[in-house]
Amino acid sequence: MNKEIQPGTYRSDGKDSTLCYWARLNDTTGEVGDIIANGNAKGQVIVKVSKSDKAFQTSDCKPWQKID
Repeated sequence: MNKEIQPGTYRSDGKDSTLCYWARLNDTTGEVGDIIANGNAKGQVIVKVSKSDKAFQTSDCKPWQKID
């Protein structure tokens, strides 16, 4: 499901048995060069989404909550 995400700092509790993947993107073409920053987390992760980010991609993560 696609959702609009506002700039700000977000937290997810990650996952216990699989890695939580996230990526900040400057485009949605699917090219590796679109990635501004990314990571895999097993536990809690905090990501700052900037106004200039075009998209935020995530998979296998617990729900993201805006913390600022």
